[in-house]
Amino acid sequence: MVVDISIPTDNLKHRTRSQTKAATEAKTKATTISTQDNDQEPKEFIVTVTSYDEQDESQESQESSNESSNSVLTSSSAAAAASGLLFSNDFVGSLEKRPNSPALGNDFLTAHHVFGDYIRKHEIPRKVFHSSIGFITLYLYTKGVQINSFPIPFHISFITIFVLDLLRLNSRRFNYLYCQVVGFLMREKEINSYNGVLWYILGLDFAFSFFTKDIAVLSVLLLSWSDTSASTFGRAYGHLTPKIARNKSLAGSIAAFAVGVGSSYLFYGYFVPNYNFVNSSNDIYWTAESSYLNLHTMSLLSGFVGALSEGIDLWNWDDNFTIPVLSSLFFYTVISIFHK
Repeated sequence: MVVDISIPTDNLKHRTRSQTKAATEAKTKATTISTQDNDQEPKEFIVTVTSYDEQDESQESQESSNESSNSVLTSSSAAAAASGLLFSNDFVGSLEKRPNSPALGNDFLTAHHVFGDYIRKHEIPRKVFHSSIGFITLYLYTKGVQINSFPIPFHISFITIFVLDLLRLNSRRFNYLYCQVVGFLMREKEINSYNGVLWYILGLDFAFSFFTKDIAVLSVLLLSWSDTSASTFGRAYGHLTPKIARNKSLAGSIAAFAVGVGSSYLFYGYFVPNYNFVNSSNDIYWTAESSYLNLHTMSLLSGFVGALSEGIDLWNWDDNFTIPVLSSLFFYTVISIFHK
C-alpha cells in the first residue's frame, strides 16, 4: 500500500531551495514497514513524504502552462477576428454567446453590437417606428383615405413577411442577411421565431376590416402610442411600482392610461370636428349628439381600454395583436350600449 503524506516545510525557510529539496528527497525515501496481523501475510507500506513546497512548485508550473495556453488561444482569436474568420463562423456556424457583447452574443444583429443599449435595451428605432404609425394614420385621415382601402395592402404585407420568415427560418444564410437589413427593428428573440410585425398587421387588419373609421383609427392610436408609452415608462420606472401581470408594471399601465385619454381628446376633440368633410355619414360611430357618453367620459374610457388591453396577458398572445382587437371590440360594445 502506498501512503502519500504531505508535511509543511516552514522550518526550512532559512535554507536555500536546493538545500530544502535535498532534505525533502532524503525524507521521501521509501520505507518498508512489515507488520504481522495474526495469521495474515506481512504487508508492506511504502510511505512517501511530500513537502508543500513541491506541491506549490507543481501548481505554479501548471498555472504557468495554462496562462501560456490561454495566451495562445487569445492570440489565435484575435488573429481570426482580424482575418474575418470569426465573422465567417457566425455567418454559417452556431451563434456565439459572448457575455460582454452588447447584443448578448447574437452576432446576427450587427446593429445591436454597433449601437448597444440604444437598440437592444431602449429599442429606440423600434419605438420610433411603432409611434410613427399613429402619426401616419392621422395624416391619411386628414387626406380622406377610406378604411376600405387598407385590408388588401394589409393582406399583401402579411403574406410577404410571412413568406420571408419561412425562408429565413429555414435558411441560416438568408436569415443572417435579413437580420442585417432590418435587425435594428428586431428583438433578439425574433431571430429564430416569427416577426412581431405579423401580429401588428393582423391586429390592424382586424380593426380596419370589421369596424368604423373612428374605432379603427382610435385603436391604431392606442396601439401606436399607449403601447409605446407603457413600454418606455415601464422599463424606466417599473421597478418602483408593483407588477400587475407578466412583464407588466403599474407605471406602464398608468402611462398607457394617460396617453389613451389624450389620444381620444385629440381625435374626437380636434380631428373629427375639424376634418369632418372627409367623413361620410357612417364613418364616425361615436358623436356627442348620438351618444349618452360625452367627450370626457369617452376619453376616460379610452384611457381605461388602453391600459387594460396593454396590461392584460391573453394566452400569451402578442400585444401588437391584442391591443387593437380588444380596444376595437370594447369601443364598439360600449358605444353601442350608450347609443341614443
